[in-house]
Amino acid sequence: MDITVQEQRENRLLRNTLFVFFVSGAASQPLGSFIPFLRETYGFSYDLSGILLSCQSAGNLLAVLIAGLLPVYLGRRRAILVTAVWMAVGYLIFASGVGAPALLIAACLMTGVARGGNSNFSNTMISTLPGDKATRGYNLLHGCFAIGALLSPLLLIFCAGRWPAMGWRIVAGLLGLLCVSQLAVYALMPLPPETHERSLKAVDYSFLKVRQFWLGAAMLLFYISTEYAIVGWLVTYFQDIGVLSADHAQMMNSLLWLVIFIGRMVGAAITGKISRGRLLLIDGVGLFAFFLMMFFSRTAGLIILGLTGVGFFMATIYPTAFAFGSECIKGNDLGCSIMIFAGSTGGIITPALVGFVAESAGIRAGMGLIVVYAALLLLSIILSVASPRSK
Repeated sequence: MDITVQEQRENRLLRNTLFVFFVSGAASQPLGSFIPFLRETYGFSYDLSGILLSCQSAGNLLAVLIAGLLPVYLGRRRAILVTAVWMAVGYLIFASGVGAPALLIAACLMTGVARGGNSNFSNTMISTLPGDKATRGYNLLHGCFAIGALLSPLLLIFCAGRWPAMGWRIVAGLLGLLCVSQLAVYALMPLPPETHERSLKAVDYSFLKVRQFWLGAAMLLFYISTEYAIVGWLVTYFQDIGVLSADHAQMMNSLLWLVIFIGRMVGAAITGKISRGRLLLIDGVGLFAFFLMMFFSRTAGLIILGLTGVGFFMATIYPTAFAFGSECIKGNDLGCSIMIFAGSTGGIITPALVGFVAESAGIRAGMGLIVVYAALLLLSIILSVASPRSK
């Protein structure tokens, strides 16, 4: 095949994948910013709020499990449409203004299902790209996710300020429409060839014996536990400890994702210039140190500086760890699914655990759990970098 034609197909695949993951970031991350509005409007407690956050993670995990199997039987296009549609449905429920806990729990599960399907599909598509293009693609992919996650809280702040009673519901409706545009791209974008044998026997399982695969999954486990807990409880934490005003606390979520986006663009630029192992070590140490600064600080300036450092060093951990572990599962839907599943289990437990601890011992005690997860993340990075590379 002519190399120019091949590159054009790869670039077109990359552009479409970047857009759908941008939408995923815009629609997946605002739940932490919505929590204060849900608590104010419906009187939810800390523990129920934590359950809502964990239900999104549970839906994400469920989708990651089935997203590796659905393409085998339905094909990739039908499989991603089946999972992605639930994000739009979930936001329709949020926008409706119905405050029944059971219905909102179902909506959070739906957004999680869509997030898991989007994540598995997008990471699998990037894994089909060659060499450094894949590593750069992972950073661009998660950079686009960060842009979406940055913009949606800003939109929420604007609408909540303009229409205090209805603003958050307006944003929910707009995000639902954005999710519909994502479905249109999924329906039309060209996809790489896949096996036509609709059987699990056609799937390559050899990656399960590769140490590098499981080390990558371990890094993702502790990273996602840390990220989900920080993003889910950040706004509530800053509001409740009284260091930042409600509006400034909401802005911190967008600041975090702005810094994450900048960090991922830096990561894409330095791909091939610095080894993955060195980058992971720098990120692990930096994240742990700056989170300690944010956690123990009592002034707004130091807290914001700490959060900025957290976002910058968080930025390239997920894409670099995924690239580290996914070398043996290129284009393998089930392999990507299992790796994301193994990494995402902490995303279910951690936000709820923070909520339960906060309910009984205070929000600072709940956030203190994240210090432990950040330390475990650093330990997993050290073990991965020190381990001999599998052939």
